Order: sequence, then structure tokens, then C-alpha cells
Amino acid sequence: MIKKLNIPCVWGGHLAGILLKNQSAASPTKPIRKIIGVHGWLDNLNSLLPIAERLAHHDANYEIYLYDRAGHGFSSHLHKGSDYSYAYNLRDLRTVTRTLGWNKEKFSLLGHSYGAHLAMAYAAAYPEEVSCLVALDAIIGVERSSKTFWKNAAARIDKNIEYHAKVPKSYQNELTYEKAIELVRSSRIGIDDASAKLLVERSIRRDKHDKLHFTRDESLRNTQLIPFSEHMAEEAIKTIQAPVLFIGTIKPQWPMPKSSIELLKKHNPNFEMTLVDGSHHFHMTHADSIFEQINRYFNKYVQ
Repeated sequence: MIKKLNIPCVWGGHLAGILLKNQSAASPTKPIRKIIGVHGWLDNLNSLLPIAERLAHHDANYEIYLYDRAGHGFSSHLHKGSDYSYAYNLRDLRTVTRTLGWNKEKFSLLGHSYGAHLAMAYAAAYPEEVSCLVALDAIIGVERSSKTFWKNAAARIDKNIEYHAKVPKSYQNELTYEKAIELVRSSRIGIDDASAKLLVERSIRRDKHDKLHFTRDESLRNTQLIPFSEHMAEEAIKTIQAPVLFIGTIKPQWPMPKSSIELLKKHNPNFEMTLVDGSHHFHMTHADSIFEQINRYFNKYVQ
């Protein structure tokens, strides 16, 4: 059963989301495994839908909420000049948990790419609430060293001001469904047609003139104003109490955060790591095998 559940935010917009739950009766002898899924940068909630559907279909005790982060999919855009930062994204995720009422009990987080960074940041901010955390092809890590932190922050701020001062681009070529799929595939190495089509479902809409357009906020391409320092990443990992499962790829698109992995091994007694053969979106293209690993981990740590 999939139920649409949009959540209003304090900044005036809303987050478009869905709640997945098996229609069969849940087992009274097992806990309800509540999970919030957080997708990656420039994706949408459909990125995690293949995994969520398999979990919900497999066990009636799973209850999963997926949402489009602000500026993505069918969710509202932030006001011009706002920063799609950890702060805004964490506040939105907190709004989700409070609206669902899950902050009053234990729940788990499932994140992909930037969504995994965000899930780990939330688990550090609210360590008592998160029972289990699954990070897909990303771990919270260092964007900039402490030595270059403020120099980098200044450069980002100036670039952000310049971006918002420019006249928005106007596209002459009309967007088609086929072109949208082609663009999604070309920007996501190794993704297959089925996965690209799934992402496109929430990536495009028709306007009042019956023309297709991408739903995402183009200002998402700006780097967030304040970078994440090595000290911040280290303290976040030390603070997380939840068991962490990291599933990565043997051919990573970006360098693997080795220092973060070593810190997790040192400070998280229930940390597990596995590498799979696939692209950055392996959770979509290899959904069956990834579901099995995630379900096994939840069976182990969410009793």
C-alpha cells in the first residue's frame, strides 16, 4: 500500500512524500520497523522506491516513508538565494520525523549518496532516536580540511551571489520524455533504462502551456555555502550510536572516505561494510541483492 503524504515546512513550502506499508497484518511479536529514506543530490524519492517496495512486500512489519527533498521531485523549491545546506536539509528531516511522530520512538534511516551524509548527520544530532542506519555508497566525510575551511567558504559565498545575480537561462529546445531519460542516463554513469525512467517520473512535469520541464531547482547545482570540515565529520561519527551498514561499490565514482571508515570501525561496534560490483546507483540496478543485505541487517539489529 502506497499512500501520498506531503509534509508542510516552516519555510512555507512542502515536502512531497509517500508512505509504504504492507496491507497484510503486522506480526504482534515483532517490532514495527519504521524507516525514513533520504535520496541523493539531484535524484528524487523514486531512487529508493525499488528497495522500499521490496522491504514492505517482504515483511508487513516494515513501514517506510520516502520524500523528495526540497528543490527535488515534486517538493517545493526554497526561496531564491536560500542555501540547500545541511542546516536546511536537517531541519526538513526533523520536520518529517516530528510530523510522522516517529521522533517519539526509535526509527531507522536509509540514505543514498548525499542522503547518506544527511542521514548520518541526523543520527549524530539525535543519536537516541535512530535505531539503525544504512548508508548507500557514501559516508559522512571531509569536504575541506580545517586549514582551508574559511577560504573555501568565502569562495562558495561569492560564487553563490554571482549565480543568483545572473539572469536565468532560457532553453530554446523543447524538452521531451525521451530527452529527459537521455539526460538522466548521461548524468548517472551505469544506470539502466528502467531506473532512468523511474527517476524521470518525478523529475519532469507539464506546465500550464503543456510543455515538459524539469521539476528540480537549478540552484541546487550551487555548492552549499559552508563546507563540512574534517573535525565535524570525526565528531559526528563518534556521536552516532546506531549500528551502521555501509554498502559501497568496488568501482567508486568518487574517492572512498577511508578516514571515515576507519573511525566507524573504531567507534561503532556494530559497523558493517560490504562492497558490490555496480555503479553509484547500484541500489536501483541491483535492487534484489541490495534489499537482501539491508533486510539481513535490520533482522540483526532491529528486534
